[in-house]
Amino acid sequence: MKSKSTLLIILLFFYSANSKGQIMVQAAKESKTNQYSNNKIATSPEELIDTQLFKKITGNEKTQKDILIALKNDGEISAYDLKTLRNQWNLKFTDSSKNKMRNRFNIENSILYTASTQKELLAVNVNDGSLYWKVQLGIHKDVKKRYEISGQQLPIKDNLIFLASNNKHIYAFDKRNGDFIWNYQLQFPFNNYTPVLNDKYLVISNAPWVYCFEAKTGRALWQRGFGNVPMYSQLQIDNDKVYVASERNKIYALDLVDNAAIKWEVETKEESPDIGENTLMDRGVYYYAAENEREKPPVVTALDTKNGNQIWTLDLKNDGDEIRVFQKYKDQILGFTNATKNSFFLIDAVKGKQIEISQPKEIPISNLFSFNDDLVFLTKNYLVTFNPKTKKFEYRDLKLDFEVNDAFPLYFEIAKGQQ
Repeated sequence: MKSKSTLLIILLFFYSANSKGQIMVQAAKESKTNQYSNNKIATSPEELIDTQLFKKITGNEKTQKDILIALKNDGEISAYDLKTLRNQWNLKFTDSSKNKMRNRFNIENSILYTASTQKELLAVNVNDGSLYWKVQLGIHKDVKKRYEISGQQLPIKDNLIFLASNNKHIYAFDKRNGDFIWNYQLQFPFNNYTPVLNDKYLVISNAPWVYCFEAKTGRALWQRGFGNVPMYSQLQIDNDKVYVASERNKIYALDLVDNAAIKWEVETKEESPDIGENTLMDRGVYYYAAENEREKPPVVTALDTKNGNQIWTLDLKNDGDEIRVFQKYKDQILGFTNATKNSFFLIDAVKGKQIEISQPKEIPISNLFSFNDDLVFLTKNYLVTFNPKTKKFEYRDLKLDFEVNDAFPLYFEIAKGQQ
């Protein structure tokens, strides 16, 4: 009987010999950089890694002009010349992904890094939509779940790009060529929030667990469990601590160096706040938005990261009982609720006071993006510019060809042209 390693070599040879282009199928065992993995022999069809290189990233790439790039709810990526708003290119994943779920993308030096909802990770030229490389997680044709990848924005640290998948794994790839660097198998298949990074550490939540790794090597430093309470929220991190909100009513500050010792914990007044992605951190303040009693507006709170003391709390005056977008710009917090009319809000982040503003003439369907001292967002028919000083809106016609999904805001960024 052949050993597992022999069968793996035969499988890799057969697959490579029957693939087109410059393809390298990698398993965790093959990587010399993966010494700390707890699953080095990844032989299941869901775990094998297929990397295809189309052209090299030199590091000298430039964005030729201002380009608006949108990841639409049908899973298609579309790019528009910001000056003319003419469509420049469109890109569809080849693994039959038909939605974006909560995925976003990351742009660095004119390279767009994005993931499908099933098994593809791409490096894309923002100028023309061409591929530098493509990684497939699993060589099987069909994905069992409707989605395998959700809530990921592919954080970057030095030459590494990170992806968490619902096949229980956290991965690091070389951003320059898609090469597999390291992996680690987590306990549960619930990686629905993007990992967070500082200069040294990578931290990820996984159902009732929080894991910390040395980002460069993948060496597991600690993991902390919280019983049967899922830690479903977007983490925040600084140099000393990582901040996580539970699915119930607790927020924790965990010491990065001292094995996740709890530096402080805060109990929210809401029993089931459903904080989720609505967390921010800036200049020593942790902000979160919590659902209030049903059909009442959400509550926004600011905590001192040193000790968890409350700085201020604010009941929003907007309609709606959920926050769909929650972002910070300078000394202001902005976002949208799920209301059909009075949804756009603006908060003085220092004083904790809501600022009265008019509403856009259409419901926002996207995130907010800062561009040239203005804030930009999308509605069904317009590219809208909001001036934080004058509190006025400007509208440009931009009708995106896709079906609006109210549950998942569209994600977009503007890649600024380089001289």
